[in-house]
Parts: sequence; structure tokens; C-alpha cells
Amino acid sequence: MSLSIPASDARRVLIVDDSRAIQAIIRQVLETSELGPLQFLTADDGADALDKVDSFRPDLVLSDWHMPGVSGIEMLQALRQTGHTEVAVGFVTTETNDERLIEARSNGAAFVLNKPFKDLALREAVGKTLQQARKSAQAGRPADAEARKGPAALESIAQMQQQLFAHLGTRGFDLRRNELADAAPRQLPQLIALYSSTGRSGVYALGVLDLQSCCLIGGLAAGCSAAEIQLAMAQSQPSAKMVEHASRFMRAAAPVLRKRSVTDQPSMSAARLTAQPFDKLASLLLQNSGRTDLVLQVPGAGEGRLSFLLV
Repeated sequence: MSLSIPASDARRVLIVDDSRAIQAIIRQVLETSELGPLQFLTADDGADALDKVDSFRPDLVLSDWHMPGVSGIEMLQALRQTGHTEVAVGFVTTETNDERLIEARSNGAAFVLNKPFKDLALREAVGKTLQQARKSAQAGRPADAEARKGPAALESIAQMQQQLFAHLGTRGFDLRRNELADAAPRQLPQLIALYSSTGRSGVYALGVLDLQSCCLIGGLAAGCSAAEIQLAMAQSQPSAKMVEHASRFMRAAAPVLRKRSVTDQPSMSAARLTAQPFDKLASLLLQNSGRTDLVLQVPGAGEGRLSFLLV
């Protein structure tokens, strides 16, 4: 006797490959494994996948890298830029170039599995990723959430909104607190700003703009078009002008940092764009004197993350 599994209980997997044969093979391998109930949908390329994400709401996207039109990595970047940060993405691909594999990881890929793959390797990678996604959804990443229950790093978000308006000269944006469990900026390169304060030695605070927020803030302030901003995001390479204007915003944000004493006068001491993860960022996200995570949305241009931490 077969049991009918409610669709709501099944984990949703979107398979993206320009080969119908590969789509069928991946589905067959996963259907015969012990992964629990799965619901499948296929897409022929990255653009097709992006069209289906909102309606299908996948827990996992399994994608090839090289496809006509929108590639797998471009699809992953587009997902992150449009706010689909909770969707896990794994690559099943012939791509073996180290730089591209690093690019996949830096953009948040859960795993990269090379073709031809072993059935067991695919099942294990998918099973581990779905298990992590379920735990994150149920527990809300408690360690990170607990860290953000502490004091804020900013005097107020309203003041930061005013600073951004003054910098951009437009109110055509939405800047708000990021309530996601995994709220910190992730995508590289990142703009890191260091702040000092009068009468204190060492670093007073840290500000982080991810790739998207650097391109959005810097690009809008520099008068770039939405197409220019999105191209910089897709290429993971903000222009020098974008970095300059984004750095100016981070400098202007210094007065909004929370003062821990009446004598504190925060000011930005340095800012740089880095393609490497900031060594101390992970520990500072959990142990700090104040933290505020924000999400910036600009209609027609994209979405980015920014965080401020009191050291």
C-alpha cells in the first residue's frame, strides 16, 4: 500500500540544467534515496529558474554552471540580489576551475559536485543541505539571533535613513532592520569601514557593506543607471567611482553610531574593498558591544545588506 505525502510536507527541489537527460538522472537518483518526500520542478536555464522561484518556492536549487543565456552563477547572484537568501543552491557541473569554484562559495553555494557524479555523493550533498535548511528554518539560527538581541550599534535607523537620503539625494529606497536569522553581509567583495572615537585607542566600530549594497549606494550616489549597477553586481566588481561614493556614505554614517559615553565622537579612520573574508568578522558578529543589521532595497536595481558593529 502506498501512502500519499501531502505536498506541504515535501521538500521542494528545483533542477536547473539545459540537458533534459541530466534533469531526469538527477531526479531519479534523488527519488530512490532516503531523503524523505521530495517535490520536483525543472528549468532549462538560469532565466527559466528565476521565473519559477517565486511560485515554486524551492528549498534547494540544483543547477548546472554552463547554460545558454543566464548561467548558474548568474542565477545564484540574482537570487541573492532579489532577497531569496533562504534558498539553498548547489551546483552539479563539469566546471573545475578553482577561481570559479571559489566564486560559487563566496556567493553562498551550499556545495559544488562535479559531473560525472556518484549517486551516493549527490544524495549525501542534497541530504546534508536539506537538513541544514530545515534546522535553520526551525531554530532560526539561535546563536546568531541571540547575538542580535543585545544593544544596537546605531542611535536609530531613522537617523541612518536620513543620512542615506542626504547622500543619495532621493527617497527611492527602503532601508530597514534585517530580521532574517542569517542577517549579516555575506557576498564578496565587501566594503569594510573602521571607526575610531575621540579619547579611545583602537577600533571603536566596524561597518560592512556587501557587494550589492556597495554597488547600490555607491552607484546611485555616482549617478549610475540601474543597468550599470546590476552589471557591477553580476560581475562582482563595483567600479572605483562606486567604491569612492560608498566610502563617503560610510564616513557620513559615523555620527549615527551609538555613543557609549558622552565624550565619544566616532569618525571613520579607514575603508577598503576586500575580496577576502574579514578574519575577525565572524567572531565580532557573535561577541560585540552593539550590532545593527540592515537591508537596503532599491526598486528596479536590487537589494543589499549592511551591518554595523561596536567593537
